Amino acid sequence: MYVYMGKAGMTSGVVFVSVVYWLLALIVLFPPCEVAAAGLTIEALLGHWLGSESITLVQYHMRRTAVTLIIHTLLLPGYVVTLMKSEPWVWDFLDVQVHSHTSALLLLASLIPTAVLGWVVADWWRSGWCRHPLAARLAVYAPSNSPEAWKSVASDINTEFRRVDKFTSGVSSVYQVVATDNWLLKVTAYQVQLLHLRDAVLSLEGAHTTHGPEPATAPPAQLLTIKVMSVREGAPSFSIRLNSLEFGELERKIVNPVVNARHIVIQQSLSDFFLETFMETIRLNPPATPSTTERNLCFGCQQTSANVRLERRCGATEGSNGCQECHCRPMWCVSCLGKWFASRQDQHHPESWLGSRCPCPTCRSTFCLLDVSLIA
Repeated sequence: MYVYMGKAGMTSGVVFVSVVYWLLALIVLFPPCEVAAAGLTIEALLGHWLGSESITLVQYHMRRTAVTLIIHTLLLPGYVVTLMKSEPWVWDFLDVQVHSHTSALLLLASLIPTAVLGWVVADWWRSGWCRHPLAARLAVYAPSNSPEAWKSVASDINTEFRRVDKFTSGVSSVYQVVATDNWLLKVTAYQVQLLHLRDAVLSLEGAHTTHGPEPATAPPAQLLTIKVMSVREGAPSFSIRLNSLEFGELERKIVNPVVNARHIVIQQSLSDFFLETFMETIRLNPPATPSTTERNLCFGCQQTSANVRLERRCGATEGSNGCQECHCRPMWCVSCLGKWFASRQDQHHPESWLGSRCPCPTCRSTFCLLDVSLIA
């Protein structure tokens, strides 16, 4: 029993060290906002060597991707060394039961990826970064076939990035989308992909809604997947992910219109998301009796016929805090009434909007969503 408990205790020690180490490794691989704010990322710790992103964007990311690759591959030998120091019995067991040099061979094997990448990065550095994958992507747009021709393209991108009107999204070391006057860049931990906006064709491929850790207090976010293709030969395509709230700003930067062959509905703001929910909710209400008189255009947009009427049915007692009778003739379309309803709510507490009340835009009688009826 003592031997069994001893082995169980040693095994639990290995599990504990492994879990703690790889949790810390995940923070290195995908640093959260708190770690980035504390200046504990690779970019912050090696900022003096990497240079300034705002001044030399291209060269900065060449150095950053190189050092990121090396540091991330060091995580595996780092784990082996940590386990050797904290749980030496594991290596003694392997040396006795498997081979006398098992621990040394495992350590050397864990260093192979680092050695290979170190040789590749050294080759990039010796060539003046001309053999870096980003230099090859820039060379597609270079005016000549000279090995140094990519630098003129890099200089143009650096100049445009220094302008204040650039578009940036997802600013982090893990993922970032940048749009300047002429270039669209996707920056990830290990590479930078880019296309000239004149040659770029953007196509909406999909969208999904994500909820935060507290869905009751934070509105869901719609993430768009956009495929970026180029008509220029030799320029590879790639995909970007973007919050729908930022889509309009990106759209103003690009040259060619975005292709939406899948007819994806883009939720541009909290009000737009509420408007969709508003329409779905009032469709559950009983329809209003059609008016005998001809309906006028909506007073708000002057484009759609007025198609909603307020009919008090929520059962609340009439008073200053309850719903009131509205005797107005139909003057608003459902979209404009929904926008009006959203504009009159507490913008800091969107979770309360569906259960709130609002004054009629015409007579100021209070109503709630149960009182809104579509005209059949």
